[in-house]
Amino acid sequence: MAARKSSLRDLAAKSRKGGLAAANIGPVAGRIAELDPELVHAGGLEDRIEVDQAEIVTLAESIRVAGQKVPILVRPHPAKPGEYEIVAGRRRLAACKQAGLTVRAEIQDLDAKELVMGQAIENIAREDLSYIERARLAVRMVDEAGLTPADIDAAFSCGKTDRSRYLKIGRGIPEDILAFIGKAPGAGRPRWEKLVAQLESDGTAEGRMREVLAAANISDAAVASSDARFSSIFDAAFRVEKSDGKIGITKAAQVELWVSSHDRPVGSLRRTASGVHITLKDAPKAGFLEWLSLNGGVVVEQMLREYETYLESDGATPDTDEGGA
Repeated sequence: MAARKSSLRDLAAKSRKGGLAAANIGPVAGRIAELDPELVHAGGLEDRIEVDQAEIVTLAESIRVAGQKVPILVRPHPAKPGEYEIVAGRRRLAACKQAGLTVRAEIQDLDAKELVMGQAIENIAREDLSYIERARLAVRMVDEAGLTPADIDAAFSCGKTDRSRYLKIGRGIPEDILAFIGKAPGAGRPRWEKLVAQLESDGTAEGRMREVLAAANISDAAVASSDARFSSIFDAAFRVEKSDGKIGITKAAQVELWVSSHDRPVGSLRRTASGVHITLKDAPKAGFLEWLSLNGGVVVEQMLREYETYLESDGATPDTDEGGA
């Protein structure tokens, strides 16, 4: 039977045992209270790469007109009596500050682990984090908060394969480059995964990516939307100068192939001057390799349809350089 999905209510139920609130001067834990936003401090991990200030202004106006419908979740501050750390509801807190209003808050006794778990659960449940924000949150949960991989599985409601991808991709992009790109909401897992693979296989890729950063510091015109910044970094990672002086696209040495039913790669893909070579080390299902050997054309047709859909949805242009690097 699949594990039951974690929720903020689960954490709150576990917390009703006395503790921090007993030593904190203020409203009793487990109650909804009106708090001065200035008494609520940052807590847990930084979960967002960038904050949309226009969104905060819009939310502040909504709360000013209609009131705050959903309380934020806080815990008593472990070092500042009468003050609090936010667990969930950072945007609502910022909006109340913007509007000059008190903030409705549910106060719960949560330890450091429950604080981070509550933060992750709320953000994943809202489903408005981009893929790279999720990946970075997973990395910080393990590397900074000391949580276990199993905690990631619970907070993200994911399995080993997705968790491994989150951690690999979240650790695979240098921090300053990631800060430049931002949340890149239009860049999904496959493109981030391909970028990390290119960094691993091509020792010159990071240098080309940093050239984009340097140019952006000089020219404001080079800094557009987050998705545009991702594209500029992505293109730079795969760009090479050919022997004839022309600019081409380098091919990633090797990319691991994953399927959702396996917790390790089932094979690899390698792009060479002669074409694309796919090696399957294990059959995802019994008899699959035999079926594939007889139905290769069907598979290629399906891949072409997927590619056409990708071009339509991503606004990409076909790579006409099929002759290799």
